[in-house]
Amino acid sequence: MHPPLERTASLATIAFSLALLGLSLATGCGSDTAKSIGNEAGASSNGVAGSLGRAGSVSNAGSLNSAGTASIAGNGNGGTDSAAGSGTGGAVVIGGASNGGGGGTSGVGGTSGNGGASAGAAGKASTGGSGASAGGSAGSTGSAGATGSGGDAGHPDCNGVTGQPVVTVGPSGASFNTVQAALNSLSKTNTTPTQIRIAPGTYREKLSIQVPNITLCGQAGKASSTILTYNDNANTSNGNGGTLGTTGGASSNLSSNDVSVENITFANSTPLGGSQAVALLVTGNQVQFRNCRFLSFQDTLYVRKAKQYFKDCYVEGTVDFIFGDATAVFDNCTVKNVGGGTAATAPNTDQAVPYGLVFLGGQLTADASVKAGSVALGRNWGAYGAAAFLRTTLGAHISGVGWSPMGDNTLDTARFAEYKTTGPGAAVGSRASQSKQLSDQQSANYTLATILGAWVPSFSK
Repeated sequence: MHPPLERTASLATIAFSLALLGLSLATGCGSDTAKSIGNEAGASSNGVAGSLGRAGSVSNAGSLNSAGTASIAGNGNGGTDSAAGSGTGGAVVIGGASNGGGGGTSGVGGTSGNGGASAGAAGKASTGGSGASAGGSAGSTGSAGATGSGGDAGHPDCNGVTGQPVVTVGPSGASFNTVQAALNSLSKTNTTPTQIRIAPGTYREKLSIQVPNITLCGQAGKASSTILTYNDNANTSNGNGGTLGTTGGASSNLSSNDVSVENITFANSTPLGGSQAVALLVTGNQVQFRNCRFLSFQDTLYVRKAKQYFKDCYVEGTVDFIFGDATAVFDNCTVKNVGGGTAATAPNTDQAVPYGLVFLGGQLTADASVKAGSVALGRNWGAYGAAAFLRTTLGAHISGVGWSPMGDNTLDTARFAEYKTTGPGAAVGSRASQSKQLSDQQSANYTLATILGAWVPSFSK
């Protein structure tokens, strides 16, 4: 059985107030002490006072900015999202059309196209295609190519999908000007794969996504400027004398199955110190994300109950900012601490579930303000919490011990593992004795087929 899933926020609020006075809270939700049984993970106030602040509002440009730092969008925080197909001035191809959605329709023979596959400063590749050439003979010099619809070579993104109903969302000239209105136009028992294509912009909506068999599709290369955000958090009043709690405070709640999301940012606009502030709560089964961004501070991404897959995504936060009881795979994702925190993850995996939070490749990074060796890879919110990092590059902010228990839980029952992690935070010899360094044979069990079963996410192909 799972422990109760609503966190009490009062101790976190007290800790925040004391932190402002330069004091610390010895028990409850301090930087290294976890919640008591019945509270939700991440009630830590670590890093609140004096940590990197963020205004919490969304700028007119459509990106969330960090106070005193460079903009998240298009910077090292999220990776440069270059427009699909823009590449190097439109790119040129070998005497023919580009397969990758980028590049021009004609070009100088013998020159391959770029298709916009630029990489961001944080290591996150953009959503542009690789621009693989389909041509043969040399052609005459062509003009700069038009922007394509993106996607890897041979794997176009959602904008290139045809043969499905399309609902559009945008400030003007679209079917709807809010995402929720577009969702409400579809049946909650929908069986027809349907595209909801969202134009760049900032959509300040508290979203409830209950429609199955849909794709939420942002424009290729525009994830950082296609933002779904709201400012509720765990301490927000519920109007009945109580508070929303962590679950109720989520900006977006995705509860339907068989949903794909691409080129979109999910954010919570609650500023640093505003308690648990979930950007996205996802409880749907067989839900996949590609080239998406998840922005908040404490408790950014809440994955629950089912199986989910994240490809080439970016998640930022401070405390336990990837957490929950789902089996969730993070394939080549960037996970960034934008302030101090006890741990990056907080799995609550059921004892009978073999895989919890699994990171395949990718990297864990941090702002310069985060102290070296101050952040654990994870702490077990549930006694049997499971997390594994395979071939992941770990920044210097990751602690030598690597893992820590939460509350009354013990690492003796947790299932924490690594395999060939690299970088300054990969201090294999200093890790908690209860964690595992997987052998080659053991690591072979961490395949998508083994972790996710019969479901093969199309984004993994």
